[in-house]
This record gives sequence, structure tokens and C-alpha cells, in this order.
Amino acid sequence: MKQIEQREPEDESISDLVSELQELVLRRQTLLDALVSDPLFIDREALEQQFDMTQTLIKQSTRILNFRHSLLQVGIKTKRQINVYKAIDSNR
Repeated sequence: MKQIEQREPEDESISDLVSELQELVLRRQTLLDALVSDPLFIDREALEQQFDMTQTLIKQSTRILNFRHSLLQVGIKTKRQINVYKAIDSNR
């Protein structure tokens, strides 16, 4: 997640990092589901901790996604404004 936060919004590698993050969270959830369904695994506290960690990862990734989306929107708006000013300037 730190790599995603530190990249520029236009960086194409972010899509790969986000896809990898989603894949890892899904894999983690699959493993936790296997532990829950295993009758021999009785450490409920460990499962609760892992569930809490998964929820934290989801919240962090959602926050990062929303932040990056807002950065992209600001960038798009800024480019539009620049294009408007260029058009006005070229019509003078």
C-alpha cells in the first residue's frame, strides 16, 4: 500500500499494484475461510485478529483508492482549465 500511496496518480504501474493487492486480499480471505471450516482449528482469537487485519486492509485500500481518484479528478479539472485558457489565448 505504501508503494501505491507514493506513486503519481498518472503512474500506469498503479493498476498492477492494485490488482496485486486485490489478489492478495482474496487469497488471504480464502485461507481464512479454510481455517474457519476446519473443525480442528479452534483458536477463535487468532481468527478474530486475522479478520480485524483483513478489515483494516480493506479500509486502507478503500481510503487510498478514494484519495487517488480525487487526485485524478483534480488533474483532469486542471487540464480542462488550462485548455480553456489556451483556447481563449489563441482566439485573441
